[in-house]
Amino acid sequence: MSRAAIDIRPLGDVPHLLPLCTRWNYEQWGRADGETPEVISDAFERMVRDARGEHVLVAFVGDEPAGMVLLIDCDLESHAHLTPWVAGVYAEPDFRGKGVATALVSAAEDCARRDGHAQAWLYTDFPDLYARMGWSTCEILTGDRAGMALMAKDL
Repeated sequence: MSRAAIDIRPLGDVPHLLPLCTRWNYEQWGRADGETPEVISDAFERMVRDARGEHVLVAFVGDEPAGMVLLIDCDLESHAHLTPWVAGVYAEPDFRGKGVATALVSAAEDCARRDGHAQAWLYTDFPDLYARMGWSTCEILTGDRAGMALMAKDL
């Protein structure tokens, strides 16, 4: 059986999904980082509204929202000089292992390239996943994100 086609759309094209994307991000990372759903929603609305190089992208399998990714200016204050960052890569549990994360990361890379960037950054607990997509580990982080891999990819 072949994989279902994965369609990636900017959140601005599907604004009714703002609450869902907010919930995904809050439940996966925001709550643990001390964010509120309102702060996350406001940030996503700003990214959709402002055409300044930050993006919220949503993956669909058929008509079903399957995941999301962010392309943002800064995702790690200790490395604020690096930009842009692929962040918040999320695939719904029913769609994991089906290429959704790979499609989302590729779409974020394409956005970064179109925005004129030659390199993109991310940090993760799953460096092997990103290494398979061509990302390289640059550093193992210390402090609040101790043990996580800082990774880069030439675009």
